[in-house]
Amino acid sequence: MDQNPSIVVKEDLTNLEPSQGTPQVTPTPEDVAKPAPGDKTESALLLKSLQEEREKRRQLEEENEALKSSTLSEDIPSDEGKALKKLIDDQNAKIAKLEDEKQLDKVYAQFPDIKGLSSEFETYKAEFPRHKLENVAKLFLAEKGLLDTSRKGLEKSTGGTRVPLSSGMSVEDVKTLRETNFRQYQDMLRKGQIKV
Repeated sequence: MDQNPSIVVKEDLTNLEPSQGTPQVTPTPEDVAKPAPGDKTESALLLKSLQEEREKRRQLEEENEALKSSTLSEDIPSDEGKALKKLIDDQNAKIAKLEDEKQLDKVYAQFPDIKGLSSEFETYKAEFPRHKLENVAKLFLAEKGLLDTSRKGLEKSTGGTRVPLSSGMSVEDVKTLRETNFRQYQDMLRKGQIKV
């Protein structure tokens, strides 16, 4: 073999004898005519392209690292940013305090008994920070025994009038029966179907 790797030795594959049991494969003219990608490119040119690609990749990785480190430095606010953040936090605290006072006034209006025990209610309320203030107030009043819980009990029946209607005839029906059919009237009167 030559030391020059760019020279490719092509052998005539049609003259080879097949081994036992394997069929002979003959290459088609299309397979022989198509060169593999990069066959005609010189090895020096391939090496040069590979080095250029590696250099571009290295530069892009350095730029990427530089961008990552610069974004980290932007996370640290300046003095003005710190002052603005403090001002915003103070405003948010004031708004939260006003909302709490508004809810507390609403609870005091709904449950006036709590107003006299406001200091105890404040400490009790701190035990339930995630619950609705109205529910905490009800629980507080129930534990103190100040909540009037009137139990309704069973519902009143709504099945009609309390006095059952008589299954007999009305006064007007009895009068018309007596005037129109006296015999039937007498018969029903004897059997006790008509009560006068």
